Amino acid sequence: MSSFAQPSSRKDSRGQRPNDGGTPTGGLTGGGPGWGSGGSDSGCGSGTADFYVAINGNDSWSGTIASPNGSDGPFATVDRARRAVQTMPGGKHVVMIRGGNYFLSAPLTFSAADSGTSSTPIIYQAYPCETPVISGGKQVSGWSNAGGNAWTAKLSGYQTFEALFYNGQRRYRPRTTSSAFLYNAGPVYVPSPTTNCSVQVSGQGYECFDRFYYSGSDVAPTYHSVALGDVEILDFEKWTMSRMRLQSVDTANRIAYLTGPTFQQDGLNGFMAGHRYLIENVKEALTTPGQWYVDRCTNPPACTSSSGTWTLTYLAQPGENPATDQVIIPQQTQLIIAAGLQNVTFQGLSFGHDNWVPPAVGLADQQGMPTVTAALSFTGSSNVTLDDCAIAHTQGWGIEFIGTGPVTSMPSNKVINSALSDLGAGGIRVGAWPNRKKDNDANVAQYNLVENNWITGGGRIQPTGIGTGIWVGNAHHNTITHNEISDFYSGAIGVGFTYGIIKGIGLAHDNTVSYNLVYNLGQGVTSDMGGIYLATSGTTGNQVLNNVVHDVVHNWQDADGYGGHGIYFDQGTSNVTAQNNLVYRTSSASLFNNLPDRASNAYPQNNVIDNNIFAFGTTRIIQRGGDNPSSFSYSHNVVYFGSGRIQGGHWSCYDVGGSGNPVPCTTRFALDNNLYWNASGRPITFLTTNPTGGQTGVTFAEWQG
Repeated sequence: MSSFAQPSSRKDSRGQRPNDGGTPTGGLTGGGPGWGSGGSDSGCGSGTADFYVAINGNDSWSGTIASPNGSDGPFATVDRARRAVQTMPGGKHVVMIRGGNYFLSAPLTFSAADSGTSSTPIIYQAYPCETPVISGGKQVSGWSNAGGNAWTAKLSGYQTFEALFYNGQRRYRPRTTSSAFLYNAGPVYVPSPTTNCSVQVSGQGYECFDRFYYSGSDVAPTYHSVALGDVEILDFEKWTMSRMRLQSVDTANRIAYLTGPTFQQDGLNGFMAGHRYLIENVKEALTTPGQWYVDRCTNPPACTSSSGTWTLTYLAQPGENPATDQVIIPQQTQLIIAAGLQNVTFQGLSFGHDNWVPPAVGLADQQGMPTVTAALSFTGSSNVTLDDCAIAHTQGWGIEFIGTGPVTSMPSNKVINSALSDLGAGGIRVGAWPNRKKDNDANVAQYNLVENNWITGGGRIQPTGIGTGIWVGNAHHNTITHNEISDFYSGAIGVGFTYGIIKGIGLAHDNTVSYNLVYNLGQGVTSDMGGIYLATSGTTGNQVLNNVVHDVVHNWQDADGYGGHGIYFDQGTSNVTAQNNLVYRTSSASLFNNLPDRASNAYPQNNVIDNNIFAFGTTRIIQRGGDNPSSFSYSHNVVYFGSGRIQGGHWSCYDVGGSGNPVPCTTRFALDNNLYWNASGRPITFLTTNPTGGQTGVTFAEWQG
């Protein structure tokens, strides 16, 4: 069972079922259980490199020999090879890394001093037919049987962690409900504002975002290690899930208090009545084989101290023996931290087991999860390539490129031919949230290429974000092409993060999303998403071309769940061309063009939707969010449906909010030369607006007029 939803019975284009943290597939083949066995093949030959790294190497050796010969041989660590390359004269340099698990004692840190040139790059690559795994984890040893299927290990000197991987499979911590959600009774209001109760709600008082009402006995005050903040509350909001820490429980008033607030925005964040939540990492709920719990309490019964030796307990499944199997827990927050790096290639390498954990005040989640770190982070870097790499078993994002260095060739940074799976958060993040005071065209991420990657099994720790397979923030001239993205609890590809037009249009322009296959998204867990999603404001040059999007299902578990769209142009998105796409089986609209700005309906958007196939949008095929002029043209499309309607939302042909007089419909939206087919046999009807403001259904002939 996956983290937040039952896995789909559908298979992907490779015949695989969605990945849920089991043995990685699609290129992850090296370095121990979960990655493959590694090792050489007699037909592979030997590699030629300047330096070699091997698990049986020694950092005091020269590193110039591929295998130990008694007195010399390869280095033992990648970092030692990095330092050796710095001492070499200019030129192309190759470091080959042999198969096996390389457990980091600190993140690999690269700077401008580790750069190559455009003609002589630095290459870190796998030795032929071997797959090294760069791991931020640590293998647990010293297991003893505590009776039955319970095994324990003593941990001393460890960093706090929230993940465990057993023979390459993710194992989860215990929750108070094993296969169901809890539903909160609503937010708490107070009469006067405080730091965490700052939003005034008419007729209610000031809403608190660090506490909530619970029902019955859903939350207990006696959970082990509550005082350490170890018990977590997973709060499902609209399109986000905040991961908070339980502080105390008022049983008389049935109020649960948290160590910090969610993002403070009424109606979108916080604890909305009837919305789902989970209680995770509860020792008393440790009953199911395959679950684990680390007891950090070192001064029972108060449990206010974690200084000392912790006890890790694992409930083995049939056939498992932790004493002989591989158990890895993450320890390093990130695996690669690079700043100002240029002209470096990582090829054929595998990475995993970063250790992102929510802060002491919890994670107040926001779209794009900007405070969640990436396992591989490149800041101000250019012409960096990850080719044929595997990133798996992460707690945060997989890869990120923030800002840019000097772009000497195009495309600049590249992630190509790689596989990302079992991701705690998202896959690849290009660019960051917009910073209107500091961002400009020259310093944001640009000219990056993400091509021919397989990205599957995301959001295992943080399921939300909208576009978490590949997320392009305030960035321009990026190409996202020929990727397969599946099994996420939100959308697959997101571009831009600027809403509306009045306050500025952002820098997400001239980005191309093409020839991608994205599917099995949302899975009934989150709301308000698109398989391909844009929030690019009034910029130009963005294109969505030749993609296949299918099986997007929004949250159906909360009464107000909504928004499982195929292609989604969010508030303000303008001047986008969506052409030659196939979109089918979406729980909401096949295509949603939202309003131009919450403060004004006057802005034209001029989006172009041409020559697409839209099929089986459950409630409607096209949704229009505003009454602005020139919102979009919709032509040469095939529309096939059997339920719902062709249209939803705003289809006014009146000057709403202005004179109120009729205006030509085609000045608001232009639909022409499309083919419509209603598989149910019912007559095809369209929506328009009557003089009183209500919507009227008209026949096809009337619509043509």
